[in-house]
Amino acid sequence: MLGKIVVVGASSAGCTLALAAQAAGHDVTLVDEHPQAMKDMSFDAPWFYGAALPSALLNENSIAQAVLEGSPTLMECLESGVDLRVSTVLWGAFRDGPNCVNVGRPKVGLVTREGSEMLEHDTLIIATGVRDFVPSFKGWDLPGVFGGKAGIALLDLYQVYEGRSTVVLGTSDLAMRFIRSARARGVEIVAVLEVGDEVEAGPEAAAWLAGEGIPVHLAHVIQEAQGKTAVAGATCISLEDGATFAVACDTIAVAIATLPNIELPAAMGCRMRYEPAVASWVPEVDALGTTSLENVFWVEDEGRAEGLLALIGGQDHVANIPSRATLRRNALDYIKAWVAALHQTGQDDVVLCQCETVSRGAFCGMTPPTYLESRLRHEQTPVTQGDNLKAPRINQDFLKRMTRVSMGHCQGKRCRDEAAVTLSIRFGVDLQAIRPASYRFPLRPIDLGLIADDDESDEIRLNWQMWPYETRQD
Repeated sequence: MLGKIVVVGASSAGCTLALAAQAAGHDVTLVDEHPQAMKDMSFDAPWFYGAALPSALLNENSIAQAVLEGSPTLMECLESGVDLRVSTVLWGAFRDGPNCVNVGRPKVGLVTREGSEMLEHDTLIIATGVRDFVPSFKGWDLPGVFGGKAGIALLDLYQVYEGRSTVVLGTSDLAMRFIRSARARGVEIVAVLEVGDEVEAGPEAAAWLAGEGIPVHLAHVIQEAQGKTAVAGATCISLEDGATFAVACDTIAVAIATLPNIELPAAMGCRMRYEPAVASWVPEVDALGTTSLENVFWVEDEGRAEGLLALIGGQDHVANIPSRATLRRNALDYIKAWVAALHQTGQDDVVLCQCETVSRGAFCGMTPPTYLESRLRHEQTPVTQGDNLKAPRINQDFLKRMTRVSMGHCQGKRCRDEAAVTLSIRFGVDLQAIRPASYRFPLRPIDLGLIADDDESDEIRLNWQMWPYETRQD
């Protein structure tokens, strides 16, 4: 049963599926949070924009026009009759279950700048794309440091990029997309730092960089972002001999990797598994993209949407879906190499969690938050011992409660993933043996007044203090 379909995410896969469902005669709503308000972007969700958002983003009409004009598939969805909800945050999804009764027909919670809505549906398709992975280094909280996906969005989607001279971390496909877009708009790439001994995106990318005269420093990482109130330069360090050099720049693009946006399926309770190819936990799905929840589908990218497209079109045949390993290189090894190198060349006092100002050392040492003015009586390790070898060896939720890492206003968007990789490297525990930190609704920091229930009568509001007593009497 497809019935009323809600597609979350106007990614390439999301738009393709929405158009196919509309063409097949289904009632389709496509929800996407872009174009975002500057306030929402400051929480670095879904991409790591950093602390130097251009003032041009305040011109909402101009930004909305730029985003729609720069997204032909969005315009196609609008023209085809899809119920298109842009600048709309899907903050929660609710259905009957053990801890949630009397919901009835499944619903998603939507919020805009003006108000909120609970939208009923029969089928939910999650095509939320990816988020930036940005590991910590000294000065990474300075205005001018941003993620590769955010940089591409500011260049191509919002068209408000203000950097003039940029240092790029990484030579992945993501980094190459950013560099090409930046060069097309006259941005100078003053240095590219690569943790490995060859360009990650391959020999063709290496040849293009050389032909463009872009300096690439292999076996180098950033040691520190320089500047007092904004990025003014970067100190780079060799992994071979520890030699350093400085380069002047006004922006630093951290284009190492992206990770799947899994907040929604994880918070809904979809059964998850760890996938090294994408360095992330992902929902368990079949060839159609069906999750463990009825009529909930998860689509990682357009390349894996064939089965669901066939179902939407009413076809019985489902094409053979290539395995994820054939679609991309293993991202986990590359991410771990960067985190290990940054920790090796940096210090334990580097801030890991910006929201709560928790250092790497405090996190790994399970140091309580400083405002408690207390320390552990005895040294502790996050690694659990037990006879069940299949049980998680580390519980990241426990570390979160002990140290507050990933409990800040960004909801762990900045630090959650590096925290898990750090635990894996420092304590020798595989990432799949680390129970990940949980996700909860609302998925984005939103004004609670927008989702508050305002249907109560004056009598209920006046006598709410009596509810516990009335309940006991019944």
